[in-house]
Amino acid sequence: MKKYKEQRWSKDLNDITIPLDDDLDRYLKFLEKNKLVRNREDAALAALRIYKKLNMQDWLPYVYRTGTERVLLMGQSMLRDIFTSMSKDKLYNLARVSALKRRMIDPMDPEIDFRETDNWDIILSELENLGWGKFTRDGDVIMVEFLGVSMAYLRGYLENLLGAEFKLHQTRSGDVHVLSKEKDKAQVWGRS
Repeated sequence: MKKYKEQRWSKDLNDITIPLDDDLDRYLKFLEKNKLVRNREDAALAALRIYKKLNMQDWLPYVYRTGTERVLLMGQSMLRDIFTSMSKDKLYNLARVSALKRRMIDPMDPEIDFRETDNWDIILSELENLGWGKFTRDGDVIMVEFLGVSMAYLRGYLENLLGAEFKLHQTRSGDVHVLSKEKDKAQVWGRS
């Protein structure tokens, strides 16, 4: 971090100056006053990084994209209504089909073997970028926080995309889920 701070104020960096309208100026002051950002520069850098992370240069009016995927923004309660209207088995099977389509239609890189745990971070990072939650991996154990989809759906998606069967471990906090790999999954369509 110290190296970053030294570089940040170096004259070698490309600096830009932009005019702000009154509304954005008030918003930046609000962020600083409430200590949501350290300063205006940090807010601008964070916004630009998110812009890049979400490929917002490809966004059009009414059509938001990240990579080849279209992004839909909807309220959490609406999403919860959809997930609670189906049984866990139906959600699992729906996720299994989604994972199969993902593997066949949009296979990131055909050379990557997602059965290898070191490659799981690629998928987990993508899911984080899409707002599914926060994923922390330690070997073949995945901790999930702030989950935005149902656990049955996530489990079906990950099991079939990563080629592994996971055991769900209960935690004291209902907001933290732990999945540990039990065994390799023989086929995409099977569920034991």
